[in-house]
Amino acid sequence: MEKLIIEKFAGIKSLEIDLTHINVLIGPQASGKSVSAKLIYFFKSFFLEIKKGVENEVTRREINAEHISKFINYFPKESWPDENFSIKYFIENSYFLIQSTNGKNIKFTYSTDIENIIKNAKNIFKKEKERIKNTKSIVSFELSRNFNQKFNELIKNEILDCSTYNQIFIPAGRSFFSNVQASIFSFLSSNKSIDPFLIEFGSFYENFKRFSNDEFFINEKQKKDKDFEKIINNILNSNYTREKEKDYLMHQDKRKVNLSNASSGQQEILPLLIILQTLTKISFSGDGAVLYIEEPEAHLSPNAQKMVVKLFARLFNSNKMKFQMIITTHSPYILSSFNNLMYAGYLSETNIENADIYKIIPQAEIIKPQEVSAYSFTPNKEILSLIDSETHLIAQNILDEVSNEISFEFGKLMELE
Repeated sequence: MEKLIIEKFAGIKSLEIDLTHINVLIGPQASGKSVSAKLIYFFKSFFLEIKKGVENEVTRREINAEHISKFINYFPKESWPDENFSIKYFIENSYFLIQSTNGKNIKFTYSTDIENIIKNAKNIFKKEKERIKNTKSIVSFELSRNFNQKFNELIKNEILDCSTYNQIFIPAGRSFFSNVQASIFSFLSSNKSIDPFLIEFGSFYENFKRFSNDEFFINEKQKKDKDFEKIINNILNSNYTREKEKDYLMHQDKRKVNLSNASSGQQEILPLLIILQTLTKISFSGDGAVLYIEEPEAHLSPNAQKMVVKLFARLFNSNKMKFQMIITTHSPYILSSFNNLMYAGYLSETNIENADIYKIIPQAEIIKPQEVSAYSFTPNKEILSLIDSETHLIAQNILDEVSNEISFEFGKLMELE
């Protein structure tokens, strides 16, 4: 069980969302989608903060202070309201809480079991340090590796497997990287005015680009699955290649276009596609990854948006229960595309022949409805679940709302003739 509760923060009066494996947050700009995703990222990252703090042998107070500084970096004080606010994140029986009085200083607290995890982690680290002192191992490497493994086991046993997952936040504005193709992280980290989430993504992206065209990292399963790469090429309407620290798109008519001269859609989607493709090749010490994906639809046609959702489903199904996704979007096409895959999942659990379903939706793209949550963020900051309680699909009236409004306007205009 995972849940986020927000009271009077970032313009959100009151919010409560339950998280599952794939979570879609849809709504207009400035409605709170991105803030909610970033808050989830912030709270989940505390487990990594604990691990780093224990390895650096700092106190629990110092670990907390570091995380409070991170909150202020992600959500600057000038954006806080002038009234009391609270943000609470639950994971199983544990919780984390951020509170502020009159929008001034904040207080960061958590449940007793998290305190015990910190104590136990310190004891594990101390014992490993003593044990390795008496061996001929390379101390720092051996200590870090063993502690990391035992810390992950501790978190899995006390909380949930997904608490050990690596987090990758893929922000909007990805076209920024089309003009910064080499030494991305060095450039970003030296510019303090840039969004911290863009800086963190830059380090991931720089490393992932090295893997994307490296045959060494392509596993046997991926060699057999050519559909993933085919979908990527169809979205780009070209093939991606990297030469001498520069990114190029190779078109069918043999044109070789530098990414900085490519279309806005290609520039915006390529970083996301590289991340998705690389995640099919590598594994993490934490056994999985949480992907936060902002505006996957940016500058893409409806058909390309549908293909992006197909990639999400293929990645999710490639390593069952090893990925969690939190997707923010403005696009009803993204929502409808997910709903089709969910409907296929619903039908696959009935007496309908699976072979007939697979002719329409490939097996690798089918999603069980219960694995998805979807929430609508309205302009007046209300949050509504879009999942039908009976079918567990996305409610059809929500999907039809915009098209119905457009049709209504068109009908009114026709009446004037």
